[in-house]
Amino acid sequence: MNGAAAAAAGEEVMRAFARPDLDHESWWAALEPLLSSEAQADYVYVEPASIPAREVTAEPSAREDTSAYIARVTVPTDIGDYTVLLSRQDANAPWLAERITPPETAG
Repeated sequence: MNGAAAAAAGEEVMRAFARPDLDHESWWAALEPLLSSEAQADYVYVEPASIPAREVTAEPSAREDTSAYIARVTVPTDIGDYTVLLSRQDANAPWLAERITPPETAG
C-alpha cells in the first residue's frame, strides 16, 4: 500500500542525514525540507560531524503497520539499522521525517 513510497522517503532522509563530512549549512539545506516542522526544531542544532552513520548500505523497508499517515522505515547503514518515523497530513501529501533513531548499538 504505502510501503514503497514510505521506504523511498525514509532512504532519502537517511541519505541526507548520514553526511558527517558536510558543514552544517550544506547538511541542513539538504535535510530540512525532508523534516516535519517539529523535527526541524529538533534537528536544527545537530552537528553533522556527530552522526556516526556515513552511508545507506541496503534497501530500506517499511514496517507492516504502515498506514496512510504514519510509517516506520528501517534503513540499513554502515553502523546498523536506523529507524525513520515518517508522517504526512493526507494520503497525497509527501512523507516527512518526525524522528531519526540510530541503532541501539550506536554510541
